Amino acid sequence: MNPVYEFEFTVGENYENEKGIFSVLSIAKDEMVIRWANGEETQTSMEFQGRIQERRQWEKALNEGKTADAKPARRKAKVSNA
Repeated sequence: MNPVYEFEFTVGENYENEKGIFSVLSIAKDEMVIRWANGEETQTSMEFQGRIQERRQWEKALNEGKTADAKPARRKAKVSNA
């Protein structure tokens, strides 16, 4: 059984992808603007960044021995402007 990962981006919160830690500056519809610590900014889809976050969570769980041969769960990223 595949684990289910609920992932929600929140404006002002920090997350990490392969380029490093980034902050979510704004969210509009299915797009968001993010900024890394070096000041670089980009507009990206929440779906794309959500898949990255899900994969990272899955890899972490796999490395911790919490999953067997499970594949990452697929779902749509959620939005929170809280």
